[in-house]
Amino acid sequence: MTSQCDAVAERLALGESLEPLAAHIASCAGCTRLAAVPGQLGAARRAADPGLGFSARMTVGAQQLIAVRRRRRAALGLAATVAAGALGVVVFTRAPRGPVAPVVDDDGRPPPVVEMPRPPVAEDAPTDVEVLVNLADTGRSRRMRANWQEIEQPLAAYRTLVHRVGRARAEAEEGDAP
Repeated sequence: MTSQCDAVAERLALGESLEPLAAHIASCAGCTRLAAVPGQLGAARRAADPGLGFSARMTVGAQQLIAVRRRRRAALGLAATVAAGALGVVVFTRAPRGPVAPVVDDDGRPPPVVEMPRPPVAEDAPTDVEVLVNLADTGRSRRMRANWQEIEQPLAAYRTLVHRVGRARAEAEEGDAP
């Protein structure tokens, strides 16, 4: 190879113009073939190969996008549920605005207000707090006993009813027996 052949290869590798060496390229068969390579590469049009693992990379990427969309959808659904619940609480618990129509009887008069009488409170009666403190006293509560006379008295009517029903069933069974 001559120095002119090296100059053609160098100019071709650097992408420079080959016109100053056109006379040598026309006379040298190796340089003619070398100068034709860029044209042949440009003429060969093939689809680019994406390389190994392309489908695996695309599948993983798509799965990540699907997972992100699923999480966003779940968060949006939860937020919508919370917002609907809060709106329901506000709607159902708010006080009506403006005057409220009074309740009236058929003759147009408001119904009479009936006040329930309060039971008389003895002056020495314990307060609610004292009752709770006494109930919380486990030592005293452990010693307490129920007065069964007071408990059985209201149950006497039920006991009589149960005995009557039991006798009626027994008589009915005796009548059915052969």
